[in-house]
Amino acid sequence: MVANSADASVNTTTGDDTVGGNIDQRFATLTSIGDCVNQNELRLLLEKNSAPVCYVWCDPSPCMHITQGISVAMNVNKLIKAGCTVKVLMADWLARMDRKIGGQVGGDLGEMKTVGLYNAEVWKAAGMDLQKVELVWLSDGIIRNADVYWPLTMHIAIVSEVSGIKRWLRFRASKDTRGHGRKDPYSRRDFTAAEMFYPCLQSAGMLLFHEAADMWLLSLDQRGGHMVARQFCNDTGKRNIRPVALFNNVLPNLLESPETEMIDDPSWAIFMEDDEDDITWKMDKAFCPLDLAEVNPCLEYVEHIILPWLGKFEVVREEHDGGNKTFVSMEEFTSDYQSGALHPSDVKHALERSLNMVLQPIRDHFRDNAGAKKLVEAMDKYYSYFR
Repeated sequence: MVANSADASVNTTTGDDTVGGNIDQRFATLTSIGDCVNQNELRLLLEKNSAPVCYVWCDPSPCMHITQGISVAMNVNKLIKAGCTVKVLMADWLARMDRKIGGQVGGDLGEMKTVGLYNAEVWKAAGMDLQKVELVWLSDGIIRNADVYWPLTMHIAIVSEVSGIKRWLRFRASKDTRGHGRKDPYSRRDFTAAEMFYPCLQSAGMLLFHEAADMWLLSLDQRGGHMVARQFCNDTGKRNIRPVALFNNVLPNLLESPETEMIDDPSWAIFMEDDEDDITWKMDKAFCPLDLAEVNPCLEYVEHIILPWLGKFEVVREEHDGGNKTFVSMEEFTSDYQSGALHPSDVKHALERSLNMVLQPIRDHFRDNAGAKKLVEAMDKYYSYFR
C-alpha cells in the first residue's frame, strides 16, 4: 500500500525486516542513505555501540521539498531498522534567520514550532515511525545551555576562515531544499552578515549536542556547517568529538536553464504541498534529454523517490508505441532509456502519475484529519513567499 511505502522501502537493503542485524547489515543499511564523510568512523561507531543515538537536523519549512518529506521519512526508518535511537532536532532558533520564514513572523519561536510540527505531521502522513522518534527543539537546548553555546559559537567564528565559510555557503545555496535554493543567490549580491555567521551558529548547535549525539543525519545543504564543526575540532584538539554524519541525497534542479527563470519560480522541484495541477505543470517544464541518463533530473527522481517508495516504475503507452512496461530496477530502466526504447514524453508522463501516487496519501491525510488540516491552514500565510 502506498501509504506504508516509507516503511516498506527499509527492507530493500538487507532483504528482511529484522531490527538491527550484524554490523555489516547495519552498515549497509546506513550507507544506503547517502554520503558519509568518513565511513571508517561510522563503522567504528557501530562496532562500539549497538544502539547509537542519531540526531536528524531539520530546518523547519512551511513548503517541504520532496527530499525533505519523502527521503527523510524513508531514511529515518532505515536508521530505526539499523538499531539507532532517533531524535529529530528542529532548528527553530536558526529558522528565524531565514528571510522567507522568520522574516514573516518577526522571529517568533512559537510560530517556528508550529512550522516544525507541520513538518512532523507530513512525515507521519508519509509513514515515518514517529512513535520511535523524539522531537527536540534547538531553542530549548540553546536556552538551557546559553553559557556554553554562545562562547562556543564565538570560538568557532574566531578560528574559521572566511574563504571556507563563503565556499560552504555557495555549496549550501546550491543544495538548499527549503523552497528557494535552486540558484546561486550570491551571483547578484554579496553575503549578508547573518549568512556569514550562520555556519558558526549551526556548527555550535551540532557540537552543543556532542555528548548526546553519536551521529547525525543531515541534508547536503547542511554539509558546510558539519565540515566547519569537524575543522574546528581538528584545530582545537577535540578530534574525539568530531561529528559523524550521513547525508540525504538531494535531487537536482528539474529545469534545464534555471538561470533564465524567475527567482521564485517553484517549478525547479516537487514539493509535498503540490497538487495534481502543480505536478502536471512541473513535468511539462522538466528537463529530460533524449537517450541521456547522465544529468537527467527526471531519471534521478525515479531512482531516489519512485523506485524506493513504490518498488516499481510503470510506463503506460499505446501498443503501437511499445505497450506498457513495469521497471523494478534502475539498471533496466536506464538501459531502456539510453537505447531509445523509452521516449522522454513516456518517462515524464509516467513520472507524473507516480509522483501523484506518492503524494496522494499525504494529501488525503491533510484533508481528512482535523488536527493535520489545522496545521496546514497555519502554513497558508507563507505560501505566497515560496510558490
